[in-house]
Amino acid sequence: MDASALWEQSLIMCSHTYFERKEKFELNLDSYPIWMLFVVESGKFRFRIGAECGEIGAGELIYCPPGSMFHREMVSPLELHLIGFEFAGRQQTELASLLPSVKSHPTDRKRLASNFAYLRKLHLSVDPRRALRKQMILNDIWQLTCEVWEGEHQQDELARLADSEDTLMNRAAEWLYQHAHIPFGMSELSSLLGLSHVQFTRRFRKSFRMTPSDFVKSLRIRKAAGLLLDTDLTLNQIATSCGYENGFYLSRVFAQNMGMSPTKYREQNRV
Repeated sequence: MDASALWEQSLIMCSHTYFERKEKFELNLDSYPIWMLFVVESGKFRFRIGAECGEIGAGELIYCPPGSMFHREMVSPLELHLIGFEFAGRQQTELASLLPSVKSHPTDRKRLASNFAYLRKLHLSVDPRRALRKQMILNDIWQLTCEVWEGEHQQDELARLADSEDTLMNRAAEWLYQHAHIPFGMSELSSLLGLSHVQFTRRFRKSFRMTPSDFVKSLRIRKAAGLLLDTDLTLNQIATSCGYENGFYLSRVFAQNMGMSPTKYREQNRV
């Protein structure tokens, strides 16, 4: 199974504990027989699981695989959910190696905050209907996690584009990196390479499993998404910064690739 298919997995909640204010860990080193999800609403702690280490704060998650040694050190008191779960129909250890990271910071903060609120409300509930609701929330948090992981995976793939065995296509990828956010014609690059447009497209796809146009579009959409969240620029201004003629065209391309308009993306994700 490829790592990108993690979102297809279904999680079964085994336990859920909520700590409104946890001032210290009873054990600074522990391991668990099942998967454990640490959901931090506020506060911070340092961690190490295998070779991965760092600091976890508000809105961040840690997935601890079964049998892994979990080192942790309190930085500031935590508001924390501790969720034990299993993957439906899977050997529980087989998925551990597919996780891009044990840490995740979902970007859809409004939805994550809503999930947190429901978990707080339901954490002492034992009736089947509310248990099912918590089960649904856990799987929604997993989907939010996979969205982040897949986005990081795509980013890593683009960063590795200059690693193909075709030296000429490596040069082409570097050129596209440098020119992606200004208007240009793909024939301009193919001429520089001494290839026809068809030859260039076929050779680039063979090397990188995507067309040059798709590669440029990925770079432009990523920049546009960042500008939507981090600036007050208008859609036309963002379009110009990303290499598109106008905001109308950017809006159409953005919606096709992100599943929502730029305006909705900014409203839902900006804080």
